[in-house]
Amino acid sequence: MGGSIFSSGNDPLHTPRMPPHIYHHVKAACQAALRTMFLCVAAPIEGPEKNDYGDLDLLVAIETRLVFPTSPRRSVPRKFEELAVDIKAALNAERSIVNPYNKSMHLAIPWPKDASQLGEDRPRYVQVDICICKSMDQMFWALFKSAHSDAWTLLGSMIRPFGLTADDEGFWLRIPEIEKLDRKKSRVLLTTNPVEVLHFLGMQVEEYWSEPFPTVDALFNYIATCRFFTVNEFSSDPSPDNNSSTRRNLKTRPIFRKWFYDFLPRFRANGRFEQQHQSVSDTVALRVHVRDEAFQAFNVEPIYWARLKDWRLEKEPEAIKNLIKSAIPTDLDPQFRGSLLSAIKKIIMEDNTEFGWQRPISLRDDEGFYDKNMTRAFVEENWQDIGKVAFKKYSDAYHAGLQSKKLKNAHGTAIQSQ
Repeated sequence: MGGSIFSSGNDPLHTPRMPPHIYHHVKAACQAALRTMFLCVAAPIEGPEKNDYGDLDLLVAIETRLVFPTSPRRSVPRKFEELAVDIKAALNAERSIVNPYNKSMHLAIPWPKDASQLGEDRPRYVQVDICICKSMDQMFWALFKSAHSDAWTLLGSMIRPFGLTADDEGFWLRIPEIEKLDRKKSRVLLTTNPVEVLHFLGMQVEEYWSEPFPTVDALFNYIATCRFFTVNEFSSDPSPDNNSSTRRNLKTRPIFRKWFYDFLPRFRANGRFEQQHQSVSDTVALRVHVRDEAFQAFNVEPIYWARLKDWRLEKEPEAIKNLIKSAIPTDLDPQFRGSLLSAIKKIIMEDNTEFGWQRPISLRDDEGFYDKNMTRAFVEENWQDIGKVAFKKYSDAYHAGLQSKKLKNAHGTAIQSQ
């Protein structure tokens, strides 16, 4: 939140940006306090050339009391709300905002006493954001995604056109046939191991994990080692990747703007640009190429095809209904067309034989998929005859219903007159 979550509302707190010495003092103090409660406490590697900090991000995992219990009761995990109360007390927080859904909390703790606060007419506070991770693996991944500030804002934008996504849960491959309608269902998990991700991206592991990059350019040069860094996808004009995420980042992320409008033009002007994937130029073919690489690297091919098959089976009934509608003329009598549509759907999709037709076996395979061309041909060849039978059934049922209603009314009138 950049230190702004407590700075508005009915009773706002003053949470100014922290100079480096205040930031590191607060980080050390908070980590020491939290290590009395948790076995693992860490902060993401900071971004380069930071002159000040808006807040402090910390991740914790594994209660110490669970690893070294002093009694049977202390070996039972506590609820998040209980942990939040103890964390607030341990850090002497003035206020807190707790998010049970993602096991995170925002705290406002007193600004440390130092010379920089002299002369202030209102107390200062530091915003500390803490996430309680459910495991070491989750914590390791969160540290990876948060390292070097905006590194993954750039990398995420870089790998997106190749069908790859990295979020708070892991590294994913998207299925193009699904993502247009349901982006979340289109994702196939590749890994939650940061080292495997860096290897797949062709980037050095040690350089990422060692320490903050000394300069923004050093960070950019490292990101440019990603094998998906291409001139076709990135230029000083963001229009080739003109989506809402890119536009938002260009407006709100200074490093993102510097990457597009400063680093890339200089990179290109110096003749250092090296086109990747030169053998594959078509966007669709390129995604297939990267997909096949992911299959080999992460062994997810069976999961990928099973997910796509399940999706297609889920959408198949609606697709066949639309096909049937499109194969029948629209200028028919509405009642005739309605009874025809109902009947032909029952014949094709429900194997209903009451109208005198049986669905040809060849229309649908053993997995449940229809041959679209043969289905359309069946409808076009038979709709008139099926329509006559269906409309007669509809008419007979309609008139039978009217007759039954008349008899009931007549019977009721006779009883009332007695």
